[in-house]
Amino acid sequence: MLVFAVRDVLTRRQMGLAAVEFRAFCPADIPHLLTWFRTPAELTQWGGPKRRFPLDEPQMAALLDETAGLQPARRIWAGERQGSLAAMASAVLDWDQGNALLTMVGVAPGARGQGLAAPFIRQVVQAVFQEPAFERLELNVYTFNTAAIRTYDTLGFVREGVRRSMVRVGDERWDAAHYSMLRSEYRESA
Repeated sequence: MLVFAVRDVLTRRQMGLAAVEFRAFCPADIPHLLTWFRTPAELTQWGGPKRRFPLDEPQMAALLDETAGLQPARRIWAGERQGSLAAMASAVLDWDQGNALLTMVGVAPGARGQGLAAPFIRQVVQAVFQEPAFERLELNVYTFNTAAIRTYDTLGFVREGVRRSMVRVGDERWDAAHYSMLRSEYRESA
């Protein structure tokens, strides 16, 4: 069984299915992104409690507006595969303190389970730490999202704790684990 799993991974890599083109998220990506979230819970899992369901172009346009300037409030990246948006992530940037908060990390529903998340997030981490102003990259991930947690652990993020009952979604409350990576830890793992 393990032999088949390894062969599967090698075959995907050989076929280039795990590779994505890393680039800035752009307005042309918005219509594709809007198809990713069918429920308020799915949208909250991706974008946190501040996103309104259904996600729409004005919400995304407002986020893109935050990417303007020499020291933008936010950066947004896309992973494109075969001409289609396959992954995206954002970082909220605190230039004064040198901290970046990784947010809105997602893989397109049809591209999940194909090994895209880790290489894409690795490129996001590299993009953040290429900017000398940033010493810390942090994120929150809901504790039930075991696939994402496995990816962050693999990439070298350090779990700092759990924010209990952080978000209300319908009748449920979700806990979020808090992770970080320091510039020195990134250099060690690069």
